[in-house]
Amino acid sequence: MSDLGSSYLYASVVVVYMVALAIVGWLGKKRVRSSSDWYVGGFKIGGIVMGVAFFATYFSAVLMVGFAGSSSQWGMSATVIGMWHAVCAVLAFAVLAPRLSKQFRELNAMTFSEFLSLRYKSPALGYISAGIIAIFVIPYTVSAFIAMGSALSVVVGIEFWIGVLVAGAIIAIYVFSGGLFSATLAEFIQGIVMTVSVVAIWLFSYYLLGGFVEAHEAMAAIDVNSVTFPAFGTNLWSTIVGLTAVMGFGMLAQPQIVLRYATISSRMNIKRALVIATAGSLIFPLAAYSYGALSRPILASFGIDVMNKTQIPSVDLIIPKFVTIAFPPWLSVLFLAGIMCAATSTIDALVHMTAGTMTRDLIRPVIRSMSDKGQLRLTKFISLAVSLGCCLMAVYPPGLIYQLTAYTWQVLASSFMGPMLIALFYRGANKYGALTGMVAGFAMAQLWYLFLAPPKTPLYPFFPGVAVSIVLAYLVSRLTKPS
Repeated sequence: MSDLGSSYLYASVVVVYMVALAIVGWLGKKRVRSSSDWYVGGFKIGGIVMGVAFFATYFSAVLMVGFAGSSSQWGMSATVIGMWHAVCAVLAFAVLAPRLSKQFRELNAMTFSEFLSLRYKSPALGYISAGIIAIFVIPYTVSAFIAMGSALSVVVGIEFWIGVLVAGAIIAIYVFSGGLFSATLAEFIQGIVMTVSVVAIWLFSYYLLGGFVEAHEAMAAIDVNSVTFPAFGTNLWSTIVGLTAVMGFGMLAQPQIVLRYATISSRMNIKRALVIATAGSLIFPLAAYSYGALSRPILASFGIDVMNKTQIPSVDLIIPKFVTIAFPPWLSVLFLAGIMCAATSTIDALVHMTAGTMTRDLIRPVIRSMSDKGQLRLTKFISLAVSLGCCLMAVYPPGLIYQLTAYTWQVLASSFMGPMLIALFYRGANKYGALTGMVAGFAMAQLWYLFLAPPKTPLYPFFPGVAVSIVLAYLVSRLTKPS
């Protein structure tokens, strides 16, 4: 196929995708009659849809492009990160979801911050947690825009900034209209497409290298470390172990994901979601990390060294370059569709959560006379502002995709893990313990990140941050008056 023909084909995929999401937004708009519908879908979203939406939100173009690109340099040891995702999905739905769903309904909480505020009868908890979310979710949102912009620029052949703005326009189309219902319906479709995409790239990568054994031999021929687990204490060991904890167990306290497993309509639907979310959380990351590692010997056969920055200046460009060079046009188109689905499925959750948090938890308490319809209108417009702001930040990337993502997840997990867990499992939990755990966990993660993060020490900030959050939340609650 000629370059012009390929460009038209790629452009048509983008247009069709935008039209499809516009239809989803229109369908969602018909279901949104109140702020509750926009925030939590009226607690009426079923298990099958939410199970797919869960892993579509959990994984994104950040994994397909950023983490997979990094794994081309890390090797097959990166698949260890992916294998733990399924374990954490089981914990989310089997252990946390039943209790969270029950408490969200009893409290009529529509955001994560409102849940903490009502559960502990503490407006201060609501304000502080909302402030942390509003500020520190931004780097993760920006990283997802960078991933989609990078893919569109390399695969379609457009300027990076145009790809970023296209991503923003796609998000605005349906999140603005239908809130959580539109987001989860779109994520259901997106989760299927993106899984098919990564599995196809994964299998075709082995085909290009002549099979499973031959592929691993080709990797070992370039660098034997690419098919072995890194030695204890090395920088790569710290990275793999740290990201396994952050991207696996850290997921349990990510507000945008909590909303996916705390707002399911019934206990039976939680069980259905468990099966689907676990399967998706195993297959998708295993495929992405694997084809990332396999890209190194395949690109080497085309004379491209992924370790050479003069050939590929950023790891975020490795996978788009890999797909456009090594794969037939039809598979590149499928990859592009998967990238758009993966990026938008995460960005929509982040934009939806951030807009809801800013409106309901930061602005509404100040403007108490705001009506429900006024709150809904303001939330929609803030969702547009957040999308535009993150787009503009992504045009001038502040860092690598996996670095931005890991930073956000460590901060959020360290802040919220303790308050959330004692709320669910300790009857004596109170606002003093929750506030102490949140502030101390946040501070520990930030200080460790600034002064003791790898390579200075082998531990990621996630470990001390989450440990301090849980321990202090429990101890302070135990030593003070219970709620």
